Amino acid sequence: MLPMALSRKAFLYGLLATGAGALAACERTADLGTRKDITFSILSPDSAALAEASWMPLLNDLADQTGLKVKPVFAEDYASQVEALRTHKAHIGWFADLKGIEAITRGHGEVFARADAVTALQGLIVVPATSKVTPEDLLKCDRKLTFALGERDAPASGLAPQYYLFQPQNLAMAQCFKTMTTGTPEGNISAVLSGKLDAAATDTTALFALQQTDDAAFRKLKVIWASNPLPDDALIYSQDLDPVTKEKLRSFFLSYGRAAGVDGDRQRGILGALRIKSFTPEDNTHFIPIKLMQASVGMAEAERGGNTDTIEKARLALRKARAEQRMLDAHTAPQLPADRQSNPG
Repeated sequence: MLPMALSRKAFLYGLLATGAGALAACERTADLGTRKDITFSILSPDSAALAEASWMPLLNDLADQTGLKVKPVFAEDYASQVEALRTHKAHIGWFADLKGIEAITRGHGEVFARADAVTALQGLIVVPATSKVTPEDLLKCDRKLTFALGERDAPASGLAPQYYLFQPQNLAMAQCFKTMTTGTPEGNISAVLSGKLDAAATDTTALFALQQTDDAAFRKLKVIWASNPLPDDALIYSQDLDPVTKEKLRSFFLSYGRAAGVDGDRQRGILGALRIKSFTPEDNTHFIPIKLMQASVGMAEAERGGNTDTIEKARLALRKARAEQRMLDAHTAPQLPADRQSNPG
């Protein structure tokens, strides 16, 4: 997401907020007092031990510099993360894409920083390195190729190929291939490497991880398409945290890794192990481009389904997402210009 002045973003978010939402927050919030401890939620679907090894140096610094006792919780899925935030079993978490939106809406969370990744998050389509398949071949929709899309809630590997590549051509992906399945970014890569698929959607995170762990396998792949950069992961804390604790968290993350000298180098090394360059101020508008992608793809699916009620719901969701995007564009450079065709808004 392109940078913008914090004051303008704060102004924009104020416009997007509703009186009802503010009232609900007031009703939820008891006087929790200044905290002496916090629980930090981190997604670790594969290995909690590996996630702990990567994150603990940062969390130890967080505890040392803020005086807070920091307890890490490693969640197996985003649903657990969102629920932990909603029920105050976690006070802060590391969220990405659509689940970050749920953390805001269902978990009563608030974005306060984004992670500027070493490698921009993008949706990718990969084929075997020796393949002659091109994006134009995919768009022929002649049902000759096998393909895997990312999971529905995955913006990079699931939404981006539809939104950027197929939707502008008014193509329904399910009708384009001999077989089309869905899978995780890592699973889709494995299916291409094993010869089960002609092409598959993945993302830069999964591809970089493969390069780091199995360079020989990485060299057997070729990227034939990449989406525009997508919003990076974000740090979200509970709206109900007291102001003093919120400021401690903001100050720590936004200054971390920016100092000169030996300690700054050490911090940057810790961030580098997490594939992060730095943290930048952010707010809940961070996920607006993802919401627009979701609503636009949902509208196209609804129109193909033909159900009147579903179409109307999708139309309202798209109008709302476009209105939010227009408001964001008024304060920043335009984002996600692919949403300029079809579908009334």
